[in-house]
Amino acid sequence: MTSQKRTMTKVQRRALLKTRYLKMGRAEKLDILLGEVVDDFDAGVITADRFEGCGMAVIGESGSGKSKEIDMALKRLLETRPRLECGLETRYLQDALRGETTWKALGLQLLERLGYQISASRTEHEIWSRVRAQLQGQGIWLIHIDECQHMFQTLGENETKKVINAIKTFMKDRQWPLAVILSGIPELLEKVNLDNQLRNLIKPFALGQFDPLGDDIDEIDLFVCGVGETVGIDVSAIRDHDVYMRMAYGHENLYGKVFRFIVEVISKLPDGEIKVTPSHLAEHYGQSTGCAPGQNVFLREDYEACNVSVLMASD
Repeated sequence: MTSQKRTMTKVQRRALLKTRYLKMGRAEKLDILLGEVVDDFDAGVITADRFEGCGMAVIGESGSGKSKEIDMALKRLLETRPRLECGLETRYLQDALRGETTWKALGLQLLERLGYQISASRTEHEIWSRVRAQLQGQGIWLIHIDECQHMFQTLGENETKKVINAIKTFMKDRQWPLAVILSGIPELLEKVNLDNQLRNLIKPFALGQFDPLGDDIDEIDLFVCGVGETVGIDVSAIRDHDVYMRMAYGHENLYGKVFRFIVEVISKLPDGEIKVTPSHLAEHYGQSTGCAPGQNVFLREDYEACNVSVLMASD
C-alpha cells in the first residue's frame, strides 16, 4: 500500500471511488443494441433518401444503475466511433427531466443545454422549432432523455399522445432525423406501447436485478476488489458469498444500490483504518436505513425475513 493511499482523507477516498465503474455483461449487450441504432442511422444518411431515426427505451428500477450504464455506453461509442461512415461526427446531447415536466418545459431545458437563450413566454411550437434548428446546427443527431417518467406520469391522455407524436416527428424529420434514447422506470414502456409507430421505432432494453444463481456474485466481488485496490483498503473480510447475498437482498437486488453501498462503507472508514469488516457493513446499513438490529440483513440469521423496502427510524 502506498503512503498516498494511507494518508487519503474520507472525502478524497469518496471522490475517487465515485468514479469507479465496473463493465459488466449487461454493458456488452447495451453496446450491441446502441450499435444497431447507430448503424441504422448511419446507413440512412448514406442512402440520401428519406429515412426514420430509430431509438432505444432503456428501463430499470430506480437504483439499477441505468443512467451510469447509458453514460458509459455513449462514452465508449464516442471513443470507438468518433465519426460515422456517412461523414457525420458522433455528437449527442443528454438531459434528465427535473421532476414534473411538460413538453414545453423540456424544450426550454434542452435549449439551455444547447447554450441557446429563449424567453419562456414563447409558444411551444417556437421553442421546439428552435430546438430542432439548434440540434441540426450543432450536428447533434442523437439525444438521450433520462427519467422520462417525470413527464409521462403527470400528463393526461391527450397530452401524452401529443408528446408521443412529437417524439415520432423528431425521429422522422426530413431535414434532420434523430436517434433517440429514452430511459426511465419500467412503466415507461407502457407509454411507448401506446403508439404502434413509436413502438416500431424503439428497441427495448431492460437492466435486470441481481441474479444469485448466475455470475452476478462474481461481478460484485470484482467491484469490491477493485474499490479496495483503488484506495488501499483490505476487503478480504467481506469477500464472502453469504455477505454478498445479504448485501444484494438488503438493496432489493439492484446493482446501483449495492455498488453505492460499498462505496459509502469504504468511504466512511475512520482515518487510519485500512480494513473493512462485516461489522462496518452492519453499522452503515443500520444508519442508512434506520432499521433496528432485528431488521438488519447483516445481523439477522434469516435475513430474507427483513423488510428492506422501507426506511425506518429505530431508537
